Amino acid sequence: MGSTELPSIICGGEVFLSVPDIFDFLKIKNTTNASYSSIEGFFIQQKNTFKIDENTNQITYKDQIILLNPGDLFRTNTNLFLRSVYFNTVFELENNFSFSSLSVSMSSKMELPAVKEARIAQLRTNINKIKNEVTADTTLVRDTPLFHFGTANWSVNANQQANGFRSERLLLNLGGMLAGGELTSSLNYGSNQPFVLKNQQYRWRYVNDDNKYINQITLGKIAAPSTATILHPVVGGQITNAPTRIRKSFGTYTLSDHTQADWMVELYINNVLVDYVKADADGFFSFNVPLMYGRTEISLRYYGPWGEEQVSGKKFVIPFQFLPKKEFEYVLSSGIIQDGKNSPFANAKVNYGLSNYITLGGGMEYVSSLKNNKTIPFFNSSVRVSSQLFISGAYYPKVMYNGLLNYTAVNNLRLELNYTKYDKKQHAVRFNYSEMRKATLSYPIHTAHFSGNSRLSVQQNLFNTRKHTTAELLLSGSAYGLNFNFTTNSFFTDSNKPFLYSNLSTSLRLPKGFVFIPQLRYEYNADGITSLRAELKKQVFKKGFVQASFDRNFKIGGSYLQIGFRYDFETIRTGFSNSFTKNQASFSQSASGSLIYEPTADFIYFNNKTSVGRASMKFIPFLDINGNGKRDTNEPLVIGLQIKLNDGRQINAKDGTTVITELEPYIKNHVQLNTTNINTIAWRVINKTLNVTLNPNQLKIIEIPVVVVGEVGGTVSINKNGRLIGTGGLKINIYDSDHILTTTILSEPDGYFSFLGLKSGNYSAKIDSLQLQNLQMKAEPANAPFEIDNAADGAIVDNIEFVLHKEKIEKSETETIPLNNPGKTAAVPVSEKTADKIQHSQQVVYRVQLLSSTIRLPLNYFWFKNKKEIVEYQHHGVYKYTWGSSSSHTEANKIKNKLRSEGYYDAFVVCFYDNKRISSQRN
Repeated sequence: MGSTELPSIICGGEVFLSVPDIFDFLKIKNTTNASYSSIEGFFIQQKNTFKIDENTNQITYKDQIILLNPGDLFRTNTNLFLRSVYFNTVFELENNFSFSSLSVSMSSKMELPAVKEARIAQLRTNINKIKNEVTADTTLVRDTPLFHFGTANWSVNANQQANGFRSERLLLNLGGMLAGGELTSSLNYGSNQPFVLKNQQYRWRYVNDDNKYINQITLGKIAAPSTATILHPVVGGQITNAPTRIRKSFGTYTLSDHTQADWMVELYINNVLVDYVKADADGFFSFNVPLMYGRTEISLRYYGPWGEEQVSGKKFVIPFQFLPKKEFEYVLSSGIIQDGKNSPFANAKVNYGLSNYITLGGGMEYVSSLKNNKTIPFFNSSVRVSSQLFISGAYYPKVMYNGLLNYTAVNNLRLELNYTKYDKKQHAVRFNYSEMRKATLSYPIHTAHFSGNSRLSVQQNLFNTRKHTTAELLLSGSAYGLNFNFTTNSFFTDSNKPFLYSNLSTSLRLPKGFVFIPQLRYEYNADGITSLRAELKKQVFKKGFVQASFDRNFKIGGSYLQIGFRYDFETIRTGFSNSFTKNQASFSQSASGSLIYEPTADFIYFNNKTSVGRASMKFIPFLDINGNGKRDTNEPLVIGLQIKLNDGRQINAKDGTTVITELEPYIKNHVQLNTTNINTIAWRVINKTLNVTLNPNQLKIIEIPVVVVGEVGGTVSINKNGRLIGTGGLKINIYDSDHILTTTILSEPDGYFSFLGLKSGNYSAKIDSLQLQNLQMKAEPANAPFEIDNAADGAIVDNIEFVLHKEKIEKSETETIPLNNPGKTAAVPVSEKTADKIQHSQQVVYRVQLLSSTIRLPLNYFWFKNKKEIVEYQHHGVYKYTWGSSSSHTEANKIKNKLRSEGYYDAFVVCFYDNKRISSQRN
């Protein structure tokens, strides 16, 4: 989550850490008394109260008293220090002190408030990212290579049994780019099955979110949306105008499932990480999925506590699909089904946003392998009645119709009703029941001693002559610091006795890093426990993991024992497991890894994660000596540039380059560049934030020019009776050779000013004219030209001296010029009294002057920032440009202030009478 500087005491090789500073950084609620002799608060949850008291020399935590030894606490007038070991033994904040670097690394297996806050902030950032709402200094888009090979995954599994049976399996995934699109393939080989094309995967996908009519084209094995049940792969093509990015979130939908106990589950929407959660002791997890406008593809990735990684093969369907008003979206799919007959298949689906609350859709599907009703038309709609109530429905003539209602109350009570009715003569959908009714009620529970979720679901399937009803009551959460899952299931039929059982599981962290997961099943029909399971896990050798489990089924009298070990090398993941039953024994071994290859960067990287389908980028910071923005052969690399990106895996090389892998393609990756650790102060990065869109299966090379900048400095003094006195608060404007304002510097109280950040070139420094006018002073020199000639370490010009003198103000001026007649002048004497009278004349116009130039500029000159109605006039051979006008001097000043806020710091008001410029002290 980051680092910070904290006060500490080192004594006898041990470190004592500041309790209030540590807890403040971790956002743990704490309060100290006036003398700092005690500190109290609660740790993460309000029930977990603590008090660290020097007077009693003890710690009270969770109603337990931990006695401290003499010297475990140090108190000063402004702090309280605790021996670091107690942060681990009491609060489970594991820490290690490095005497050489005088630093402490701290970690926790719990989600601390500061980590939770950072996670929520990151999730908000991810939502903005997939909606393309993150801005940056510069944007780098994807390229479209004709051909590029970039990534590969591989895995090998072998299995042997005591009876002599054995099997081996090899999986090889390849990823690259072809004709600007993503190309992936998967080769599967099993020693006990023939190598057939049907079991191989290959796909080419082209993505262009900027195209209005076609956003994605897919060829090969496609994930075709189908009404009919298709049990074989479909080879063909798919075209859609649905973008990969998400447009807007307007509600949530509950998605829940099961995996293995204590695994982390990541939720991806359109391949972008949106949320993550930890499964409970029974493997149950639940997400509140943001409902987005347009097509939403949901995928889940699972990560075990010891580094296991899986991608869900399930298809998660969000039953609500909304589009913004008047938006049209389509998906066209066509191909052949690899069912041995090469049956043709086609599906066309369209949706239209009738309003922001109602979306209508429909389409047609053709499946030649169906005996009847080969063509299936369909119609669907989604209605958002309110922010808490959603209704959707679909009708498939001669096949089925269904409806869904989802309601969320203010207290987060969620009700979902689902109904499906099948035509008795249909054969398109392969279910043996004719009607399905389902109701689900879920509610989060948070009390003083329990925090978790509850869910009650009832589903009834109706057949021609009977009906089956299943019910499930689930309670998952944490009570008294113990995580558990309690689930009760029941099964009812018309003829048999109801079958009812409960599962109870929990997860316990034991000393020495052991994790114990016990599970049991109680069957009410048998009036007893019918099965037990116990699993023990531990991390060893930093990257090694050992696991043992034992299952006992009392109904059949069977037992099952499994022992496994896995070790993760940097480039490969290996493991083996042995399992034993009463009559059988089996042994298995596995190895897996991946590589990233980029020939243009001379880069090849082996790792134990998956790489196919992911994106990577390499940052090359270099010293841009000639300032052309490109790396030339004589320009060296720069060490110390830090790359901040919240996603991916970062690899920092000694030469200053940085590679980030495991990134999502097609989205804007928001990168921040930090130059704090660059040793030379004159080296700067101009664009410090980047939005980078990446191709899958490709490492993108990003050169970061580090420019050399120079410094200008000097003094501003006031001449008072021949004595020079430095003065502060004056603006010094720096202009480049094109008379464009580069920066404005404010003099310090002693009159000194300086600015570091100028590229090589000719500049001039001027005291702000408006300030001089208000002070009724003039500067000598009025203009101070200087040159910055940067070498590798920059350049310094620090000899500029401005001296201010009191200016004699004449009571009248005659310097005027016709507005619409450049080159001619006319004199109109104006005194202060006359100016006051002129302000009330209908012929007086006040304008705001932006710029003066010795050459004539086009009115669309970039300095004017696309402002309309720029007016030009000429004065003493100099072209002057104004914008905005008013008959009121007050209103003109408002225009002037607005322009100064936009960066026109020298803007000032000029007055015209009868289209002739006049001057007065009022201006």
